[in-house]
Amino acid sequence: MPVDVKGELTRPFALILMALAVLGWVLFVLATWSSASVQKTQRLQLLELNEKHEALAADHAKQVAAAGQLTDLQAKLDAQREELARMSQARTDVQAELQNAQRSLASLRRDVSEADRNLQAQNQKLADLQNVAETSAQTEPSAPAVRRGSRRGRWSRRGRSGRSFSVISRSR
Repeated sequence: MPVDVKGELTRPFALILMALAVLGWVLFVLATWSSASVQKTQRLQLLELNEKHEALAADHAKQVAAAGQLTDLQAKLDAQREELARMSQARTDVQAELQNAQRSLASLRRDVSEADRNLQAQNQKLADLQNVAETSAQTEPSAPAVRRGSRRGRWSRRGRSGRSFSVISRSR
């Protein structure tokens, strides 16, 4: 029996079924298109996440390397601090020694200046005694001759007032 398509299209049940079939195909096409779009979006997100993961892994590796360098620098800093402490202690010790040496030098300078004054006083006394001896020798011609072999004085070019006078004793 042949199917009358015109007749079938006028029936409400057939129309409803046809509308449902068309609606099903439209929904199928929309669902397929939507799932393809969602899958494409998910693939793009997955690629972005992989790129971010690789970037974070590289950053993590850099951070680990920087942490290693930081510990090395920290160790060097600690060594430098210890060296600085040793140098400061050595500097303090040297300053203390310098102060002691300066005090000692000042004491020695005082002693030298005192010895210089004593030497000048002794030279002056010697010069006075020699003047007295010369004047007494000139005034007393009959006086016994002074033994000149035992001590002899030498005068420098500066004259009698300088420190250059030296007494040389000869053995008898």
